[in-house]
Amino acid sequence: MNRAVKTVFYDTDSAALSQLQEQVEQLPYFPELQHTPVFLGQETAEADLRQVLDEEPAAFTFMNPFRSGFSLKGLCDLLQHGEAGLFVHFTLQDLQVALKKAKTDETLGMLFGERLGQLKDFQKKNRNIERREEYLLDSFESILAEKGCYTFRFRINRPDKMQTGRYLVFASKVEQAYTRLKDIMTQYSDYQEDGVPLFGANLQHQQMSLFQEHYKYSIANLVQDLSRRATDYNNRTVQQVHEMHSIGTHYILENYKEAYEQLLRRGKVRFINPKTGQVISKPTYTSKIRYSA
Repeated sequence: MNRAVKTVFYDTDSAALSQLQEQVEQLPYFPELQHTPVFLGQETAEADLRQVLDEEPAAFTFMNPFRSGFSLKGLCDLLQHGEAGLFVHFTLQDLQVALKKAKTDETLGMLFGERLGQLKDFQKKNRNIERREEYLLDSFESILAEKGCYTFRFRINRPDKMQTGRYLVFASKVEQAYTRLKDIMTQYSDYQEDGVPLFGANLQHQQMSLFQEHYKYSIANLVQDLSRRATDYNNRTVQQVHEMHSIGTHYILENYKEAYEQLLRRGKVRFINPKTGQVISKPTYTSKIRYSA
């Protein structure tokens, strides 16, 4: 981490920024940092940040873009000019406050474009908190997708509340990075009873193992979808099907293995050893899938 991470601090209050810099420089491990933290004041912040990014292009950026116009401009710049992966963290309140400031701050319009008016109308007309929240997040992810990013979100609830406390939205223009990030975040996720990750923590979801039709992503739904996709997936391996099908879903590699095992028991598919060409009774991730006629 010491070799990889560089931090950038920004504050419109020059006195607060100076105080923060003094505190950081007094940290016991400060002399060991390989990348000295950058402190940006309001007057030259944009030019200074552009210079930092040009000198050392980021491979991955961790930021809250909705806390200030400066951060939001940074996000817009990265989406327009960079190929860096993004790890965007924010609360619903951060996003809602930014929307309210949109009249005086044109930066949000740079990001949301024509959607900005639609978002405001939806907020006014719909009083259901969950629907408003879902619409906001879907709109934000759609914008990232239009910029060429693969995206997924991770929700974190407070242990004693049902509403999401913080969102983490991952975005990358590299499919392999997107898939790897999803794999990493499954280690921290709550799971449904059927083994599909919910991509969230402390979600306090109801036990619905007998009512899996209520889940958007479930093994039952995956089995149905894969059974109809013989043209797409015949003679592919389980790993290949996962790579092709899982983008934009919650499904992980193990879910595909389980789904195909169910299709095997129904006589819908067979598994072939890719080296010998022989039929095998148990699938592996490299087994080829042969759909029955």
